[in-house]
Amino acid sequence: MDATNVLKERGLSVTSSRLQVYEALHGEALAFSHADLEQKFKRKKMDRITLYRVLNDFEEAGLVHKVIDPGGVAHFALCKDGCLHGHHHDHHAHFNCQRCHKMFCLDTDSQLSFKLPRGFKIAGLNTVIYGTCKTCSA
Repeated sequence: MDATNVLKERGLSVTSSRLQVYEALHGEALAFSHADLEQKFKRKKMDRITLYRVLNDFEEAGLVHKVIDPGGVAHFALCKDGCLHGHHHDHHAHFNCQRCHKMFCLDTDSQLSFKLPRGFKIAGLNTVIYGTCKTCSA
């Protein structure tokens, strides 16, 4: 499905900024920080507030998931199918390289599950494994 149809399907109006952000994230195995995306759009002169709003709109619409690295920086990646407005079902681990600071989405063999004490309710999940990526290890 092309970017225009994806945005419309999620109830988002189609703007050039939204199309650019979607295309930048589409097909990537990385989760990008706001600063990473700002660098990508430097030549296109996308306003940083516009980028912030687009990412926020995408997260609310279930298009992207946000993961926080050990330093507190938010990274964004496109969700796989199945995420809905306010209900993200794309729970997987991430790997954060401590040298290059790239955030990689990892495939998991099964859903992560935890045995919680009685009365506890999960509101979200943020699993970050950190170390050194293949490129930085070479």
